[in-house]
Amino acid sequence: MPMNEVIASRHSVRDFDTSRPVDDNTLGQLLWMALGVNRPDTTDVKFERKANRSNPTALNYQEIHAYVFDKDGVWQYLPDSHSLTMVKSGDHRPLIAGTADFKQDFAPTAPLTVVFVADLTNLPDDPRVQYMAMMDAGIACENLNLACVSLGLATVPRATMDTAGISTLLGFTPRQIPLLNNPVGYPAAR
Repeated sequence: MPMNEVIASRHSVRDFDTSRPVDDNTLGQLLWMALGVNRPDTTDVKFERKANRSNPTALNYQEIHAYVFDKDGVWQYLPDSHSLTMVKSGDHRPLIAGTADFKQDFAPTAPLTVVFVADLTNLPDDPRVQYMAMMDAGIACENLNLACVSLGLATVPRATMDTAGISTLLGFTPRQIPLLNNPVGYPAAR
């Protein structure tokens, strides 16, 4: 689909076909478009880091990571090997809905959800770095939104989730911050 059609067609969808899973190949395409390796390894001379990702990041920090929640577990996407590794078994999608104070019950009905996490562990302890990470997560999220349109999938970008619960589940430190999530699936028939 030409990019102008992708942009013209992008809209948030909150109603998913719960009977139709997203196959591994399609999930792989989504993750690659969101934050995968899209060119041979090159080194950013100024920052001495690999510069090879589909999602640009401030100062080439590459601090944004993706975790996939589905009915079987939570998986971390590894861009260098374009693979998933399970980090926690079980269906933890209810954490995606939100907290007792505010939740959106449609969210865990999607076959999977991609959660974007900023890992600031090796970055300077500076508030500006956190602001840059939020922008970088937004870039990866928008890449995923557009990828969903091009592949005929439904999604909605969200910040609502149980961030404390997700952080506890995955053993995150305070410098690993779940920022955004996208429930993903095929749209429900209308």
